[in-house]
Amino acid sequence: MLFKSPLATDYTGNTTSVGATSGGLVGQAFYGFGSGTYSWTCPAGVTSVCVVCIGGGGSSQGSQWSATAGGGGGLGWKNNIPVSPGSTYTVEVGSGGGTVGASTNGTDSYFISTSTVRGAGASGSTGGGYTGDGGGNGGNGGQYGGGGAGGYTGSGGSQDIAGSGGGASGGGGYSSSYGGASGGGTGPFGQGASGATASPSGFAGRGGSGGQNGVMGENSSYSYGSLGDREGGMFGGGGGGTGTSTSSGGYGMNRGGRGCVRIIWGVGRSFPSTGTGDM
Repeated sequence: MLFKSPLATDYTGNTTSVGATSGGLVGQAFYGFGSGTYSWTCPAGVTSVCVVCIGGGGSSQGSQWSATAGGGGGLGWKNNIPVSPGSTYTVEVGSGGGTVGASTNGTDSYFISTSTVRGAGASGSTGGGYTGDGGGNGGNGGQYGGGGAGGYTGSGGSQDIAGSGGGASGGGGYSSSYGGASGGGTGPFGQGASGATASPSGFAGRGGSGGQNGVMGENSSYSYGSLGDREGGMFGGGGGGTGTSTSSGGYGMNRGGRGCVRIIWGVGRSFPSTGTGDM
């Protein structure tokens, strides 16, 4: 079976693929279409898996143009996790921070438990951490720009800062034309290029490892903050900072990007980047 190139926009559902190569069984399961708790049943013949988890990004709900943006979710990965065919295991998919009346925190994504492998959700403007063999912290949200999601061997960028180790960059800060951009997300297909610094200032954070870019800020007061205007990129990007005269009672609605969990198995496959491409 051949591995396809990662597609940053191909996140339309939770999927499972199982096949075989000359080296034996190969497969994957992806959970990222809707937050919450799922159960994964281990296929016949599979005794160990490798998993990457990306936590949800934080949101921004401030009522002024200088309100702090959301932080990026952390990314954690772990290889050679023992599993038993026919057994079921918990998969938790983190949500991004919400709009008015909800928490600004992102929530954790994990496999089996938070002590096995986890990408932590951002705590408001503070980027999330991780648990596993490796990973990266999410970038912090700045006064204007959201933090980028963590990378496979480095951190997501804070406002106006590039990601490292495959992580996403933070959203751009204020300029006379734009401001309040959200942070980029990180893709779950293994380590790739890090998100470059948002340019010019005020532009969207760039996705890392094939993740989704954030959303560019608006005009000089970037003031309209309607639902979803500057949501963090998938997966784990921090929401952009809010503006003056925002909607819904003077509060912005810039959600954090949701999290995800991806499980892979087969000979010669391991994170951060060995045979980790999509099937």
